[in-house]
Amino acid sequence: MKITFSQAVSTGPVRLFQLTVVTMVLLVLVLDGMDAQALGLVVPSIIAEWGVDRAEFGTSLTASLLGAGIGALLGGWLGDRFGRVTMLFASALFFGATTMASSQADTIETLAALRLLGGLGFGAAGPNGVALASEWTPERFRTHVIALLSVGTPGGGTIAAGIAPFLLDDFGWRGLFLIFGGASILIGFLALLLVRETPSWLLAKGREDAANRTARRIFGQEIELLPEPDGIIGTTGAEGTRVGLFHRDHTRLTAGVAIAFSACTAIVYGLTLWGVVLFTSRGFTQDQAIGVIFWAGLMSVAGALAGGPVVRILGSRRTMAACSAITFAAVVILFLMVEHLSAAPDGATLAAVYVLAGIMGGVASLGISTIYTMMALGYPVSCRSTGIGLGMLLGRIGGIAMALSGGYLLNWGGTSVLPFFGVMAACALAVSSSTWIIDRHIAPAREQ
Repeated sequence: MKITFSQAVSTGPVRLFQLTVVTMVLLVLVLDGMDAQALGLVVPSIIAEWGVDRAEFGTSLTASLLGAGIGALLGGWLGDRFGRVTMLFASALFFGATTMASSQADTIETLAALRLLGGLGFGAAGPNGVALASEWTPERFRTHVIALLSVGTPGGGTIAAGIAPFLLDDFGWRGLFLIFGGASILIGFLALLLVRETPSWLLAKGREDAANRTARRIFGQEIELLPEPDGIIGTTGAEGTRVGLFHRDHTRLTAGVAIAFSACTAIVYGLTLWGVVLFTSRGFTQDQAIGVIFWAGLMSVAGALAGGPVVRILGSRRTMAACSAITFAAVVILFLMVEHLSAAPDGATLAAVYVLAGIMGGVASLGISTIYTMMALGYPVSCRSTGIGLGMLLGRIGGIAMALSGGYLLNWGGTSVLPFFGVMAACALAVSSSTWIIDRHIAPAREQ
């Protein structure tokens, strides 16, 4: 039987191997988030041991973000060339090893260098894992799986925050680094043993025999795979010209993703990183402000998980347009509520702020989840990991920019929070513009 790999995956039942792929990728991304969050969780313990000022850790924390941004693009590029499974294993091995090495650091400079190197692994895991799992997943479940994977890394950070106090009590900060890093290496080896490269990637590399052997082993029937047409220009044959990420055919998708991803991430980072400072300056107690941000974080996870079913129902264009409009409205209303507050809010005001902050975090994260899906389905096999990596890099840049500028925006406004909320509102509107730039939207399930 002659069939493309994507058709074979989508027409047959879900097999144990496919569930294993998704599970292993999710575990790698969860450990990725745990390792990435580790330093932020142990800073107080290191300060107590070394007697240094907390401001000195800014370089170490920023180094991890910088490394992750570079690693997302570089790791995606390497994954498209040498294999997603290979790079998924290499990234887990690399960030696990650097996390374990961090346990032996005795200076802030050493920590910063190790976190920069570890960031390369943190960033490389995402694009390769998402590309690999999405290709092994049937079309009817693909948006749900991508939405699930999009919360793997932040979910890992949440898990790390939950278990860190117990590990610190028993093993100290050095022990926490060893445990997190060792677990990452173990999961990386399991992924290498249990996961296989997709036949579509093997075909794109001209390895037809290996692709057919893998397909026959997994699907249990005689299959002769046809090339995936989306990775070829001008022909559906195996000898066509491969499409690179920066080919003109991808210009609108890449530009739209760049705008939307960076804008959505800026909104989420702005709210979660500067929300406590913002709300306490308007009369909230610290506990009230932390409660608002915690709730927004929970809604961010819920919004990301909702991305799969929402895109199936509405399609990506309507989903992104709705995310833009709803987030913009929430930003404007929240600004109007807190602009003139100068004392602790009453119960009704506090409840309204909870709702609005939750909408901002949840809907912006729904947008991020949708962007992941558009990247995974919009780029061809030949540059899928690179495309996802570029999107993640740009998303991190937007978040870092907001993290660095949030304090200046709050100071710039003096007694007003207009500059801060003005930038957030502009980001929400930018998401709307991206929906018209992107030319590869996902149609609602009923129209497919």
